[in-house]
Amino acid sequence: MEKIDKKIGGISANSLVMPIVIVLIILHILIIGLIVAISSSSSSLSTIMRNSGAYTQDATSLLAGSSLLSETASTYILMPVNENGEVNVGPLSTYAQELGSDRRGSQVLARFETYDVDESAVALLSSAADSANYMLEAQIHAISLVRTVYPLPRVTPLTSIPTVELTEEEKAMTPEEKIALARTLVQGSVYGLNKQAVSQNVNGCVEIIQQNSAVRSAQTARQVTILRSVLWGTTLSIILILIFTFSALYTQILLPLGRFVKLIPEDKKLSEDKGFREVRLVASAYNGVLERRNALDEILRSAAETDALTSLPNRYRFEQYLLEAEDSGYSVAAFLFDVNYLKRTNDTEGHLAGDKLIRMAAECISSCFGENCFRIGGDEFAAIVKNCTPDSILKTVDQFEKIEKDENVSISLGYAYTEEIGNTSFKRLLDEADKNMYAQKKNTHSQRE
Repeated sequence: MEKIDKKIGGISANSLVMPIVIVLIILHILIIGLIVAISSSSSSLSTIMRNSGAYTQDATSLLAGSSLLSETASTYILMPVNENGEVNVGPLSTYAQELGSDRRGSQVLARFETYDVDESAVALLSSAADSANYMLEAQIHAISLVRTVYPLPRVTPLTSIPTVELTEEEKAMTPEEKIALARTLVQGSVYGLNKQAVSQNVNGCVEIIQQNSAVRSAQTARQVTILRSVLWGTTLSIILILIFTFSALYTQILLPLGRFVKLIPEDKKLSEDKGFREVRLVASAYNGVLERRNALDEILRSAAETDALTSLPNRYRFEQYLLEAEDSGYSVAAFLFDVNYLKRTNDTEGHLAGDKLIRMAAECISSCFGENCFRIGGDEFAAIVKNCTPDSILKTVDQFEKIEKDENVSISLGYAYTEEIGNTSFKRLLDEADKNMYAQKKNTHSQRE
């Protein structure tokens, strides 16, 4: 088997399939990793966008809360009483509710310090929170001044508004001076600068958040695009590998095997130079079996069709020859032979001498009448000569009688001739030859006696 394997070329299916399987496993693992990475990146992109919106909303809540507190406080301070002379507690009630919200500077800043935000944005928001806290302190100071002029009713949540302890100088002021100071606190240049600082710093913080979010979103989106491109490339590679694998299996296994299926019933040799090595080994093994079988068939056929004693074709082969012979288009002569005195030789000299006599007769016949000579019985022979003439037949018979005499062998001969086999049949020729042969045999025995 090793010698056969060395002679057979081609690529082994195992040497091709195993690398393909390994590559496919690696590519499938890569696809799973890419899908996970794309999912993670997409999730990160969503988180970035969501956080950007939340951070922006939280930052602007500081500006909104600061603006609302400033507006409600200013409304109360500028218009402490209504047209009926009653204390205008509406704006102050809104102010009290806003104080309880989570949009004040210190609260927003505390949350921002836990966010994944650039430090510059946190620094701007810290400045905005300081300015907002200053504004809140100024508002509470101003409200405390006004409340000494216009006492509030003891109704919650108005009473929950914090106050500051006025200085002795402020306590000594007249109501008009207190109102004027309160207005200065919430309308003065310092208050205005802090209010402007809140807006500028919050807007700067929001701009940084949005810029960073846009950069990170673009990077993540680009990463997702790259991962998707790699995923498509990997998927296309798997498709191409599968196409190549199917093509290789079809051309190197299925097609050769399909040809084998057609050739084997016809007892034809299989091609050993196409297909994978395993297919070629199968073809080589089959061809070896076919050669041995054909050789054995030839031996058996030769044994079945050949006379063992004389090595001439036997009666079975003679009958096959007559069946296969064409029935028109040529001249032919049929000869029948009978060895004389065989029984006497067997009786007087033994069967070995009789066998020798038969072999000598066979040699005489085959040397004169060519390849179509047959042993059809114990001491009977036949010969068929095609494309002959009466003159050539007579010459052959004369030659045969001469050899017969030289070898000291007595053989009775009878033949029949026709110029066209289509005008008669081999059976008639043989019948006529048989009559002529027995006539000569009878004559030979009469002369001998």
